[in-house]
Amino acid sequence: MGHLEQLAYLKLGLSSENLLEDGYQFLPGSAWIFPSYLSKFWNQLVDSWNHLELDTYMKEGDIYRYRKFGRFIYDDTTGHVQPIINSIFYQSKSINQYAGDVERKFTHLDDNIYKNRFLHYIIASSLHHFIETYKLTEKKWDVTLHQFRILATKELTGLPTPEGIHQDGHKFISMHLINRQNVVGGISSIYNSDKEKLSEITLKKPMDSLFVNDEALYHSVSSISPKSDDISYRDILVIDYNIAK
Repeated sequence: MGHLEQLAYLKLGLSSENLLEDGYQFLPGSAWIFPSYLSKFWNQLVDSWNHLELDTYMKEGDIYRYRKFGRFIYDDTTGHVQPIINSIFYQSKSINQYAGDVERKFTHLDDNIYKNRFLHYIIASSLHHFIETYKLTEKKWDVTLHQFRILATKELTGLPTPEGIHQDGHKFISMHLINRQNVVGGISSIYNSDKEKLSEITLKKPMDSLFVNDEALYHSVSSISPKSDDISYRDILVIDYNIAK
């Protein structure tokens, strides 16, 4: 996949003005431009959410979050996304009041997902959008990736962000909806540096996406519950971007 092809959707109408002025930007899934050959990789990626593992770093009784973790190096000169097998993730308590100051070791992405071309397309396109918007010259980036499934039943409320209003401790983040079944709630809120709410956005359809300047803004996601008696779940891909050291 060529670099220009990866970035086709950016050249076809995704303006950087909102992201630059507001520090965040919503992109509906219908606005993405994907080459048709990527469809089989999309199906593979979606199915991988059925194989996540319970997050054992949650507090007692919080059995609603399943996840896997991945790390990559992105080179903006070539558009190349290089998988790095390292499943350790750390956030300080000042960033994550819920699970900070703990060196968490998660199950890493399945091998076929590390190599998934649709996933690489999302990473390269999203990060290049940040780089172009903020006129950054750094070419190599450390990318961490989180697959989350939040479950909810009539007896169990699912909390996508149990830490509440927060920053993730990265330069930029992007959030991409993969699937949403039988869900009430799951509303994303964006806040300024004083934690005053700026916007509410509900990611409803596959690849509805939210780009956020994590250094400038805070965010949270409201709880989810089922619309009906069937099980409820929200599958989300969260990607963190930092300049490589």
